[in-house]
Amino acid sequence: MTAAALLPLFAQDAFHLKSGDRVVFFGDSITDQRLYTTFVETYAVTRFPDRNIAFVHSGWGGDRVTGGGGGGIGERLTRDVLAYKPTVVTIMLGMNDGRVRAFNDEIFFLYSRGYKDIVKQLKAGAPGVRITGIQPSPYDDVTRAPLFPGGYNAVLLKYGQFIEEMGRPEGLTIADLNTGVTAMLAKANAVDPDNAKKIIPDRVHPGPSGHLIMAAGLLKAWGAPAVVSSVELDARSRKVGTVENASVEGVQFGSTISWTETDKALPLPVDFTDPVMALAVNSSDFMDTLNRQTLRVNGLADGPYTLRIDGSEVGTFAAADLAKGVNLAGVKTPMWAQAYLVHSLTKKHTDVHQARWRTFQVPLAPEQASSMANALAAMDALEQELIDKQRAAARPVAHRFELVKGASAFQPIFNGTDLTGWHISKTSSHGDTQAWMVESGVLTGAQDRPRNGGILLTDRKYKNFEVQMEISPTYGCDSGLFLRSNEKGQAYQVMLDYLDGGAIGGVYGEGLKGVEAPAVNWREHWKSAGWNHIRARIEGDTPHIQVWLNGIRITDWTDNANHAADGAVNGMVAVQVHAGSRWIPGGKHRFRNISVRELP
Repeated sequence: MTAAALLPLFAQDAFHLKSGDRVVFFGDSITDQRLYTTFVETYAVTRFPDRNIAFVHSGWGGDRVTGGGGGGIGERLTRDVLAYKPTVVTIMLGMNDGRVRAFNDEIFFLYSRGYKDIVKQLKAGAPGVRITGIQPSPYDDVTRAPLFPGGYNAVLLKYGQFIEEMGRPEGLTIADLNTGVTAMLAKANAVDPDNAKKIIPDRVHPGPSGHLIMAAGLLKAWGAPAVVSSVELDARSRKVGTVENASVEGVQFGSTISWTETDKALPLPVDFTDPVMALAVNSSDFMDTLNRQTLRVNGLADGPYTLRIDGSEVGTFAAADLAKGVNLAGVKTPMWAQAYLVHSLTKKHTDVHQARWRTFQVPLAPEQASSMANALAAMDALEQELIDKQRAAARPVAHRFELVKGASAFQPIFNGTDLTGWHISKTSSHGDTQAWMVESGVLTGAQDRPRNGGILLTDRKYKNFEVQMEISPTYGCDSGLFLRSNEKGQAYQVMLDYLDGGAIGGVYGEGLKGVEAPAVNWREHWKSAGWNHIRARIEGDTPHIQVWLNGIRITDWTDNANHAADGAVNGMVAVQVHAGSRWIPGGKHRFRNISVRELP
């Protein structure tokens, strides 16, 4: 059974950015953070992978309508905007222009005159350019008391009103990056005042969560579509219903419903495990208005259903929720992970441009070095290579979906209370530390005396399985997650070495010869504070091992033979406290929410 449908063309065609556009984001330090701008770029690249759109991020901290540390406004526009021959320019200025004080007519006059002059210069220098006037983002007078009666954000709102009144007749698109963020802050502050303050930590410069909601304001002004994809199945009639912006093939109805799906776009990867990000997004309409990747399954019998994509569980949902429609954009699916990697490449190419521009082009210009042109060209080539990788990473990929009746197949193997089901090895080469403790649902391991480590093993053995857990080690601790371990700790080890020269997620043969597979780019996915999620899968007599860190696969390795001790094809799960000096005195490795899913 096959069905395919595309999002109605008028919805996609309404988006402001077209293939061939060159977009320059111009502004002050808030643009210079390259957060709302990179979110917008990633949205465009993942939602419209067939459109060739170029992006340049040209914010400079401290800028006003007259310019700033990067030069006067004429120099800034000529060098940092018009040189790129833009077809689209966004202007975000005002936070510095108002000077963080009560509204002043003379200061406002300078702003309004300067803003009009910027528009005039852009139109003269790039005929036909489409300008988006961004109303200034908020000064946080919500989670903290205003500095003076009325507050500074009220001043910024007046500046924003000017942009709209001046910009509409000039043909500008107007983007409101203030109202939505302020409304979100009010809701967040009512729910969680402490984390609400972290959304705009210094009241001026938002963190990623605030910038995501700002990006939403710009995207809405540009007519961005809400739908990533939408797939509807009917289990009772065994038919495929409406499918939007995706193709569905090979549908099989039975005790398990399975199909192959290729979405034409990717979701914007929101990390709901970050409490500040989750608070901001849940206090806004972002997911509903810009990030809908809907799976709807009608006609299911009551009860829980577990969704697997490419063999990995992504969530368990009630039949009633599936009938209403589940938004998979809020779940760490393989599509989420793909979009996350696209966003990582977005940030990397902007980092290269930033270095080219701010470390070489501008500060070294007075030297008139003869090799400068070649140096800049080399950096441009490097950036273009990263952009090419970004675009390739955004291409649609087919995935196999399985909807299985029943709750998750992952079963807890740590009860959060004591060491029931586990035991300390007495024969490990790392020692026999007794400093394994359970505190508030957390398993901690430490050296009980200097240089004495050890391993903690499950009583049960497993063959083909996935194991997942959350970890939060003290920096300076060398540990590991052992797969198919024997009593001595000879095993395939997933490295959890959080120390100088260490690595997370690679594969190493603990007591095994010829086993070593480094993880790829683990540091960019690792959270230095809080908890990190690790999932490892081992299957096959000749082991195929995969490791995911916070939803991103960082290791995919197959051994060339079974190197396990005595050729074993099963063994215990274990966690380690390394012996010797690879453990900071007093340090602890922390584990929680440990569970296993056995595989065929």
